[in-house]
Amino acid sequence: MTRYAMATIEDLCMLCWACVVACKQEFDVPLGKWRLFITEVYEGTYPNITGFFLHLPQCNHCENAPCVNSCPTGALYHTEGGIVALDKDLCIGCRACTRACPYNAVYIDPRTGKADKCTFCEHLLEKGLEPACVAACPTGARIFGDLDDPNSLIGKLYREGKIKPVGKVAEVVKPRLFFAPLGIFRPISTDAGAFRKRVEPSAWESALVDRELDVSKWNPNADPRVQPGAIDAYDPEPSAVGMWASIRLTKDPSVARLSEVVAKTRSGLAQAAIALLIILGAITAWTAYVRPPAE
Repeated sequence: MTRYAMATIEDLCMLCWACVVACKQEFDVPLGKWRLFITEVYEGTYPNITGFFLHLPQCNHCENAPCVNSCPTGALYHTEGGIVALDKDLCIGCRACTRACPYNAVYIDPRTGKADKCTFCEHLLEKGLEPACVAACPTGARIFGDLDDPNSLIGKLYREGKIKPVGKVAEVVKPRLFFAPLGIFRPISTDAGAFRKRVEPSAWESALVDRELDVSKWNPNADPRVQPGAIDAYDPEPSAVGMWASIRLTKDPSVARLSEVVAKTRSGLAQAAIALLIILGAITAWTAYVRPPAE
């Protein structure tokens, strides 16, 4: 069974933003919204700066996807390859998915009023091509493939434990977007111009676990109407990258567990409704065709 996944080898990323631009162009993403975004967080005092960056927010195509669990119309669903796909004809713009997504990766398209997000460029995969962001990366930092393919690079790195998901919520949702932390393949300790850059893999990996970050610009898809803490302030393109002052990389795992409860409740109600219809049908049939006429 195919299990599509994507990973970023951060040691190879040179922050050229080609992946972001390619994604924007491929899908005509509206101004101020993004399917893929690079988050940069820097700490310390000049010139001794340390930091990290993540290619988030982006749909993590979770195996136990809260957005799929919470969608009331079935607009979000899993394909055979595990991609979380979106049927816009079924989307009613209720924002249940934006509330449920632990990675803030779903946004509402202001032009249509419907949800949108990364789809791993499913339309390109069907033609044997790579996702736009992977094809555009000039350094090979972004890789894509089948986790179960013994010959795939991403499968090899996954089995060796060199790529990791983000956040404690990963234990619940089982995402398929991974990162090879800065410095995991080579130590980074350089003097670049006026900056002294020091990156330790252990320190970078701590960023992958939910921790409080004080940043003035973070998630471009944050909706202040449904996400507490979002700042209702937009800057002109292309700097419309911030809605948060103090955030965590992901939402609390309880959000994902709640979506599971919603999905099970919806399924239970549907089964109960079907059972009730069967009972009513049986009663109607008995009354009309089986029950002997009254004397």
